[in-house]
Amino acid sequence: MAERPLSAPPPDTIENVIAPDETADQLAPARSADPIMGNKRERRQAQFELLRTLLHREMRGRYRDSVLGSAWTLLQPIAMTGVYYFLFSFLFPNNSIPNYALFILTALILWNLFANCMNLGTMAITGSAEIVRKVWFRRELLPMAVVLSQAITTLILLTVVVIVDVIVSPAALKTVILVPFIFVLMLCMCFGLACILATANVFFRDISHLVNVILLPLFFLTPVFYSLDNFPRQPPPWVIDLLRYGNPVTPYIESIRATAIEGVVPGLPLLLYCIVVGPGLAVIGVWFLRRKDDKFAVEL
Repeated sequence: MAERPLSAPPPDTIENVIAPDETADQLAPARSADPIMGNKRERRQAQFELLRTLLHREMRGRYRDSVLGSAWTLLQPIAMTGVYYFLFSFLFPNNSIPNYALFILTALILWNLFANCMNLGTMAITGSAEIVRKVWFRRELLPMAVVLSQAITTLILLTVVVIVDVIVSPAALKTVILVPFIFVLMLCMCFGLACILATANVFFRDISHLVNVILLPLFFLTPVFYSLDNFPRQPPPWVIDLLRYGNPVTPYIESIRATAIEGVVPGLPLLLYCIVVGPGLAVIGVWFLRRKDDKFAVEL
């Protein structure tokens, strides 16, 4: 009697590696992410489907088994805004910033976007080691999925806050149209830094710890609950320039607050910084990641 041949092990398809609980029909388009399969249009479509799968994983996994779900994204900045508003409006009332609660809340939303992109983006590749070792795809899709997932929740919060900003300060109606443009430029900056940090973290695992150490002092050096133009004792101009342009997130916070609350167009230096640095970091980040991505499987 002839022996029954053993069945071959299942191939390393995307659904086996990323989300085994998903159906094959949902993830089948991502299988052709291999660069040697299909024409250019099919490969681009496969990469897009894979990005959508990764984004779905990020969004679903963040609030899994949570009662409040995505409401936690709203509660954190509101709670922090209440603390800072009480602290600097009542305990230390030497504050001349109008609409102070909105001033803080707008900055906190943007800061949380930046901090979450840096924290989660740094772990984007090492946290998906099984995928990277078994399936070929554009590795920059991993930090991109992190940034886009943070952008979705942030955009919802920012839209609500901007509407309130315009109601409280009608003069902002003239400039609020610039907010989406500056927000996209900020996402480019976050994506570029996430690519650089995620790549470095593959080779030096201390990078993720270093990011956590840097973010706390960087938060207090960011004008979240104070203005760089409104110190009790004004420091030398070079100190202000260092605080404003040495911190990658500050120009975006100041530009969005200027357009959404104050109703003015940011100064030319701020606009040039946002336009040049955001896309520039995105290009550098992708270039740096692709230069090293052939060594990821070995290091992981």
